[in-house]
Amino acid sequence: MASTLEKTRISDAEMEQRRRLVNSADHSNAMEGLKRDPATDQIFEAFIRGEIEATDIVPMLKEFRAANG
Repeated sequence: MASTLEKTRISDAEMEQRRRLVNSADHSNAMEGLKRDPATDQIFEAFIRGEIEATDIVPMLKEFRAANG
């Protein structure tokens, strides 16, 4: 039996959907003249893999910005 702390792996289809969401957001931001800092890729990859939820992204980006200016 899996530990209650162990997160259930998301499906390949869910990972692909999350990847499309991230790519769509990147494209939308690019159209506004904004580009994602490559140093934040690990945050978005964690979301794609299902290690974090969408609601975790903004707080993590704020933490990254506070630590890195």
